[in-house]
Amino acid sequence: MSAPQAARPGPPDDLLRPDRCALLLWDLQNGLAGQAPGLPALAPVWRRLMAAAREHGVLIVRSRHVAARPDLMDPLTRWRIGRRTHGENRPEHYMQPGGADTAFLDGFTPGPDELVVEKSVPSLFHNTPADARLRARGITSLLIGGVATDIGIDFTARHANAYGYFTTIVEDACGSYTPEAHEHAMAILRPAMPVASSEEVIAGWARTRDA
Repeated sequence: MSAPQAARPGPPDDLLRPDRCALLLWDLQNGLAGQAPGLPALAPVWRRLMAAAREHGVLIVRSRHVAARPDLMDPLTRWRIGRRTHGENRPEHYMQPGGADTAFLDGFTPGPDELVVEKSVPSLFHNTPADARLRARGITSLLIGGVATDIGIDFTARHANAYGYFTTIVEDACGSYTPEAHEHAMAILRPAMPVASSEEVIAGWARTRDA
């Protein structure tokens, strides 16, 4: 019989206050989250989180991956595209503005009350205005869900910590392209930062809204 697991530390209540935290939903695009096998289970979780965020006045942040024009791509990006497309070097089709890959998933087009941050690497903060926009709003805490756990979510969570944001992974709102990749990333992230369920996050917003 295995030993009982220790209680999972969640985010402190004062950092769940709706005026101090933001919900970051990572890469809900056809070419990224749209390729995740767990999409049917993840989409309802994202909808519940977004509805609760709006109800409680929590800022919703959306990342959008847009690649550089093919003739401006660096060699590393070209190498990554070749791996992603199973050896085909097709930069002219990869995450180009106006293409199918960069379009948001059906039903997840950002509303006018959301902050959309475009980026071209797996971090919200690299060469983007994200930090300035969040600090202008007084945000000190990020709650992250989306796809993929082992790529942009992992990168961004660690980068956010380095910038001084208290970062929480919303585990049932995260997915990857294989269950193994998701779980491998979570095994690394769980000891490094708070992990919570979407239900815990929504309850925390309600509990701290008027604090």
